[in-house]
Amino acid sequence: MSLEIAFVSIHGDPLASLGGTHHGGQNVYVKELSRYLGALGITVDVYSRWENEKQPPEEKYSRGTQVIRIPVGPSDFIPKEQIVSLLGDLASWIPTYQIQKGLHYQLIHSHYYFSGAVGIHLKNTWGIPLVHTFHSLGAVKGETLGTKDQSPGARFEIERKICHTADRIIATSPQEKVDLIEYYQTDPDRITIIPCGVNLDLFQPLPQEESRTDIAFSIDDFLITYVGRLEERKGIDTLLKSIYLANDPQIQAVIVGGPPTDKPFLSWKELSEEPYRDYMAQIDEYGIEKQVTFTGGKPQDQLSKYYSAADVTVIPSYYEPFGMTAIEAMACGSSVIASRVGGLKSTVKENIVGALFEPRSADQLAEKIKILKDQPDTNKSLRKNARPYVEDNFSWKSVAKAAAEVYQELTQSEGEEIGLGQ
Repeated sequence: MSLEIAFVSIHGDPLASLGGTHHGGQNVYVKELSRYLGALGITVDVYSRWENEKQPPEEKYSRGTQVIRIPVGPSDFIPKEQIVSLLGDLASWIPTYQIQKGLHYQLIHSHYYFSGAVGIHLKNTWGIPLVHTFHSLGAVKGETLGTKDQSPGARFEIERKICHTADRIIATSPQEKVDLIEYYQTDPDRITIIPCGVNLDLFQPLPQEESRTDIAFSIDDFLITYVGRLEERKGIDTLLKSIYLANDPQIQAVIVGGPPTDKPFLSWKELSEEPYRDYMAQIDEYGIEKQVTFTGGKPQDQLSKYYSAADVTVIPSYYEPFGMTAIEAMACGSSVIASRVGGLKSTVKENIVGALFEPRSADQLAEKIKILKDQPDTNKSLRKNARPYVEDNFSWKSVAKAAAEVYQELTQSEGEEIGLGQ
């Protein structure tokens, strides 16, 4: 029997444009997981809050999948921290819509903590199981960022309630399972570890020299690529300091992130504004303005050339629940240097596909960069291992099958069966 699932991803619209400050890994996760579940014959409706009144209220994007946009709050982007005040209205809208459309769901899968709060309401309203994926844990983020964490005070208690109410928590890494148990006293038996996946068709190795030419870098440069949001916990300041400490003009860094743009590089005027201003002040202080290039945000279908052009991809995050950038980069044949945090600790296998360093340690990062620059044969071996490693461990097809098995386990008592195929 086919299964019909309600995904709740309030601020993670699967069809949102990526590359800016506010849309990233969760959007990709929701889109790819739902697409591959659809390929298994599972129907997935993704409920997400509208961010533009011109967006279609309902939009199909693959077999058995659609996004349903909730017209609650302003028809514009609002910061995640402000969504908590809308949770009551968001939670009420979905059952009303479900009744009007005659929809019937057998399971809810919520994403991020305030979607989990909505998920609890739906679980109680519909009397069906709730699965939750956090994508980020407030307790760990708060401990990492301290006073710079802007999360609402209610976040921890909402997350704790989810941990004790959801029928299953999907953790994306072994470290996340440890954190769920330690910070929230979650029952270990209700946690299933399923990693994130990567689109192996979209992220593929491209010829390095051609990719360098496309993004206007010399093949003689030692090129570092950073791809991600420009925010505090991503650790870009650590990367910039490491370039200064490495003291080698041949080292170049291309930073892909920020508001989306079609331009290959940003102008000085654009770099004098947020979110680049503080980074440019740091670059000016270190005197490395000739070694760092900002491109602005780029769509996913352009990222492979940046990863493929790189000698190494650096992920200097202070906190990273999983770190999808790492597996995207490795799928394109790039080695990875990442901070030893969260999911990156288990995803980036040292001496096989890359290296790890202690978070915030620019000295260690500079040392790792210099080692790979000075030992090209070592880096060549890491790059050669990267794609096969990802193919064996992080395909969305295997992720979707693992998630479907969780759904089947939770719905079997109600007589639901999922044909998972081979």
